Amino acid sequence: MNLQTLRGSYNLVAGLGSWCGPALYSERHNLRRHSFPLDWVQTPFLSDVNKLLKNKFQGFMELENMIEKDILANYIDDNGYPIFKFGTHESVRAHYITDTQYNIDSVHDFPIIPNQEWFLQYPSYKVRLNHRIQTFLNQIAQSQRTLFIRHEWLPTNYQDIVILKSILAEMTNGNFNILLIETVDDNLQGVKDMNFGTAEDGICWVQVSRENGTNPSIWNTLLEGITLID
Repeated sequence: MNLQTLRGSYNLVAGLGSWCGPALYSERHNLRRHSFPLDWVQTPFLSDVNKLLKNKFQGFMELENMIEKDILANYIDDNGYPIFKFGTHESVRAHYITDTQYNIDSVHDFPIIPNQEWFLQYPSYKVRLNHRIQTFLNQIAQSQRTLFIRHEWLPTNYQDIVILKSILAEMTNGNFNILLIETVDDNLQGVKDMNFGTAEDGICWVQVSRENGTNPSIWNTLLEGITLID
């Protein structure tokens, strides 16, 4: 499958990480209707995402498995926009929290509040997360045609893609395609279509330069011709 055959109308577009890009650019292209659990987290390893999906998020971000890293991020809303301190142009910073069971990082969910530990926000966060999870599971089960988007910063493992497809096939009732975006160190100027498999395989594998992974023009090319069915 290539980008040309991937293009078309879908009932649902859902990001699968490994960073905020799939959700962020889907939002900017009016392709995102829901907030999903993998939108604003970092998931560096597709094998961990496969495990998470296979388990249907069981045990995900449980407090006993979460630790804080010495990294700061920005606090954002469900649409990916930064939240600013009242009366200023300074964005609210966020704690960087890792789920050690799945090796997934919560980057934007826990705003830094002076003199308050991050875990005091956990109850309200877990309510939001559970809602995102249930919405994701319900939407992908009901959608008749879904596009999943996964961006890989690390070299892509073919076997992990095959496993991902088989897991999604068990979770969905309709047809679906996967757009897999692999970043490489080559000096690519645009998007390299790998022409992976056939249209029936449902996997569109492309490569982009690591330097261009966040370039809006690259995402314009990737999402060109993709629309949502009303």
